[in-house]
Amino acid sequence: MNKRHTKSDLEQIIALQQESLQTIQKVLARLRHQNERLERSNQKLRKKIAEYE
Repeated sequence: MNKRHTKSDLEQIIALQQESLQTIQKVLARLRHQNERLERSNQKLRKKIAEYE
């Protein structure tokens, strides 16, 4: 079952893939930012814990 795609079909597929990649990049950027915030919070907590030891 080989389906032949037109140039227009392929352009539409590529556009959708690019849109998906951009969405994934945005999500990854948010995750990186959240991770950085968590790391900073963990460092602060470690310092506070160390003060009580």
